[in-house]
Amino acid sequence: MAIAGVVRDLRRVIPEATIVVVDNGSGDATAERALSVGAEVIVEARRGKAHAVLAGFAHIEADLIVMIDGDGSYPAEGVAQLLDAYAANPCDMITGVRKASDPRTAYRPLHRFGSAVFALVFRLVFNHEPRDLFSGLRVFTKRFYKNVPILFRGFELETELTVQAIDKRFSVSEVDVSFGQRAPGSSSKLRTVSDGLRILRLLFVLFRDYRPLVFFGVLASLFFVAGLLAGLLPIYEYVTTRMVGRFPLAILAAALMNLSLFTLLTGVMLESSLRHRRESYQIALRNYRP
Repeated sequence: MAIAGVVRDLRRVIPEATIVVVDNGSGDATAERALSVGAEVIVEARRGKAHAVLAGFAHIEADLIVMIDGDGSYPAEGVAQLLDAYAANPCDMITGVRKASDPRTAYRPLHRFGSAVFALVFRLVFNHEPRDLFSGLRVFTKRFYKNVPILFRGFELETELTVQAIDKRFSVSEVDVSFGQRAPGSSSKLRTVSDGLRILRLLFVLFRDYRPLVFFGVLASLFFVAGLLAGLLPIYEYVTTRMVGRFPLAILAAALMNLSLFTLLTGVMLESSLRHRRESYQIALRNYRP
């Protein structure tokens, strides 16, 4: 419902821009409304925000693009702020950090709590604390959007974009932008619990895939501690009586210690493989010519 107003506002603030709207199964005549105000429209049959963004990435060939939600919650002036920030300090990805005049009305309480938790987890896992992990307003260079892989298909998109930017050493920055209520007639498609669980699963998977030594090292430590606890009594009995009378517990302890070692070796091998893949990616990116 809000797309026509969004396009008009963008046209007012950045009249030289080409505005592309991706319609992937909307039921409110998004395509017709966007076309009526002069936007280009891409129709993507697959549902999901990431599918829509991937369709846009494949279609567009501009040196610089802006990703913005179509619900009117981001003012067009915020886009101008990001473009000004890029002109002053070019980066591969610039994120608009949402600053609401009244956060209590702009964000649901669970959303505010969830965002803080995810930002904390992100800092612990990736040693980087984004100020707005789920912002839907971002600027990308062609070098970034043509070379960044996106594997998840829903509202995990923003999280994955941030992870890929940090892991692959793209330059990033953040700019404060105003944020308010959605336009009348539009509603959030984000489901607090189900999408929150999906994003949590994404962080778990990315932790495993992008920090394998830490991930499997933690698991190995847990197995080691469990094996040590299981073996304390058999060891104590052997030291005091020179006999082992609790064979099941001793066998469990030995199995847990072996599992700890194998888990740690798995993390070491995956970390080594990941390093080689990162080196290959960096060389390929260095040779990329837009």
